[in-house]
Amino acid sequence: MQIELSKKPKAQTIEVEVLPPKGKAGEDDALPRLIALVMDGLFRVPGMKKMRFGLNPLLDFVPVLGDGAAAVISALTLFVAVRYRVPKVVMARMGMNIMITALIGIIPGVGEVFAFWFRPSMRNYKMLQKHIETGSNRAPSTHGDWAFVVGLAGVVLLFFGVCVGVGAWVFYMLLHAVFGR
Repeated sequence: MQIELSKKPKAQTIEVEVLPPKGKAGEDDALPRLIALVMDGLFRVPGMKKMRFGLNPLLDFVPVLGDGAAAVISALTLFVAVRYRVPKVVMARMGMNIMITALIGIIPGVGEVFAFWFRPSMRNYKMLQKHIETGSNRAPSTHGDWAFVVGLAGVVLLFFGVCVGVGAWVFYMLLHAVFGR
């Protein structure tokens, strides 16, 4: 009886993408690119080359804190947007993308699928990139711009609190329904 020890599995090529290809925006958009990649494009769906997802739908599985944490991480893009003097209307749309995902994320099962489909960080990055590529004037940000973004981030943090509160209530109700008194 002979045992072959020389059989080794064939090496496989693995595609690795650290950051998406750099656009015309330059080095200043590294944080929004990283957020978009980590939150919405980190993993590839097996068998589907174009379908990707990130931590956003996975964080939604964490009861109570997951939706709010994803919203806070995604909101970091707003601070880069104010440096690029993105119009307040665009920043408001970016904030709405984050809040809609956090709000729908409260619903168990539905929130995860919505975050996978909607991809708010990727949408916000594309809006930011579109504004940067059209050649905005890079004048310094005003105090009003910063006040607007701080207010918008405050609203996102308020949504974080609401998501935590409502998520805790839903989680409590589910536990109560499963285990009774």
